[in-house]
Amino acid sequence: MKKNDHQNSKMVRKTKDIISIIFLSLVSLLALTFCIGLLLSNADLRRRIEAKTSELDAIEKEGYFTTAQTEQLVENAAAEAESETLTNVRTQFKDILGSKGSLTAIRDMFPDDIIVASNGEYLFYPIDENMERHGFKAEDFRVSSNGKLDYIGPDESVQPQFGIMVSRYNGEINFENVKSVGVDFVMVRVGLRGSSEDASLVEDDFFRQNVNGALAAGLKVGVYFDSSAINAREAEEEADYILSLISPYEITYPVAIMIEASDSPESRTVNLTSSDYTKIIDSYCGKVKDAGYKPMIYGNIVAYTEYIEPEMQKKYPVWFSFNGDRPYYPYRFDMWEYTRNGYIYGIDGGANFIMCMTDYSTDEE
Repeated sequence: MKKNDHQNSKMVRKTKDIISIIFLSLVSLLALTFCIGLLLSNADLRRRIEAKTSELDAIEKEGYFTTAQTEQLVENAAAEAESETLTNVRTQFKDILGSKGSLTAIRDMFPDDIIVASNGEYLFYPIDENMERHGFKAEDFRVSSNGKLDYIGPDESVQPQFGIMVSRYNGEINFENVKSVGVDFVMVRVGLRGSSEDASLVEDDFFRQNVNGALAAGLKVGVYFDSSAINAREAEEEADYILSLISPYEITYPVAIMIEASDSPESRTVNLTSSDYTKIIDSYCGKVKDAGYKPMIYGNIVAYTEYIEPEMQKKYPVWFSFNGDRPYYPYRFDMWEYTRNGYIYGIDGGANFIMCMTDYSTDEE
């Protein structure tokens, strides 16, 4: 029994030894596997780093930049573009100022507004999209040597009449000579209302002489009155006055009221509003129309933007005054006084030239 026990004990020890060896071998194998895994992971990581480094090198060589570099480049480019744009604008504006003047330059820069110079300020009036537009372009007109403006646009239906505006300031006029050089009609001043406190109605010194001379030469004649009415009653008074003076004559062109608001503190019209002018215009034009004549409103850009309401411009024919070779008035018009310094055979000194887009030689308007 003792021998067997000894043998059994020896076998148990061997078994333990084998188990220990196997356990240690497994531990060593796991450690080796872990180390191999770490080595492989490190190698893969190195490969990834090398690949990324190579990719970044390639990107840099191709001209790509980091986010910070890109933002800086964009900021620099924007500053450079802003500086270049500002320089170009200044250069262009300087060129325009040198050739056209400040007001024309500003008007060219803001084509969606009517810009008026008034009391040392530039006033901007947005163009009313509800108003009928005339559609003419600057290149549709050409100035001849004597200052006459011709229409050379593509619309063959546009056949403007050439007219002049006359008053006592033109002195003696040879209307035969005027007729011989192609003038079609004459707008004669009938008179004016004094702008002082007495506000009397005054006949133009040359009214009768001018009307008689123009009609005798075969020219069509219209008339206008330089109004200083401050209410509807005075406007009707002016209309009655002008109608009484023109009744002996064949007046086929319009009978216009001149609206030229004054900024002078002594002027009786200085405090009038656009509502006041609406009543004045409507009263005058209504009287003229009822008498069988064609009423018309005369005014400059200031008058048509600040004082003459759109409803009056739609209701009655428009005669606007603007010195230049393009009609700086976006809406439909019937007459345009475009210069006060034209030369015409038969008149000494400068003459006021008019382009009429409506043929008033017929009974149809």
